[in-house]
Amino acid sequence: MRTWIPILAILGGICGVVSGALVGVAGGVFGDGNMAESGGWVFFISFLAIVLGFTAWKWSKISGWLLIAISVIGLIMNGLFFALAFIFLLIAGIMATRYGSQKNKNNSVSV
Repeated sequence: MRTWIPILAILGGICGVVSGALVGVAGGVFGDGNMAESGGWVFFISFLAIVLGFTAWKWSKISGWLLIAISVIGLIMNGLFFALAFIFLLIAGIMATRYGSQKNKNNSVSV
């Protein structure tokens, strides 16, 4: 389960980067500055989501909540273009927060 968090974060980040690039370019082509700006922000926070997937091994609670926040922010900024990334990042964030609470239970050794 530990390896699925970065895998889902990478998949969500890649989908988010593609979504941000498409929305940003479409906003630039059609002359909508707000659309281009939101696409650019989603592009960069999707890279942050990829990094947070790897930091979830060390700081699982913080990374998990940030992944959930990025998924919601991206969905608000890009709408349905971000739907696939939203699903991957939300699942990765939930898994990371769950893994952090169960990590101490699995490491206990009884003699």
